[in-house]
Amino acid sequence: MEEERKRRVVDTSNGEARRAVAITIASCGPWQQELAKYTAWAERRRSSRETQEMLDRCDEIEVEVRQARVALIEGLMDAPRRVAGHSRVADVEKALDGIGARIEALRRQLRPN
Repeated sequence: MEEERKRRVVDTSNGEARRAVAITIASCGPWQQELAKYTAWAERRRSSRETQEMLDRCDEIEVEVRQARVALIEGLMDAPRRVAGHSRVADVEKALDGIGARIEALRRQLRPN
């Protein structure tokens, strides 16, 4: 009697998670670079117009981050648990949290009152 061969189950959660977070990851780098640039600029003398432009851009980035977070959640809504709970997804969520924290720190730096 031949033993029945077991089917090999391939875990595709890594690839699925990578695809789910790709767009968000692509946006994180530019946001982080822009906030780093503004943080450096905030340490020098600046006009009130420059300060307002940086604050306005912080507001825009905050909205973009919020939209990215919603898109990520919506994209994972029907995903299997092993994909939605993947460490790649958690890392992207932490990165978005970090960007939010940088925005708040920059706002405090720009408005020292």
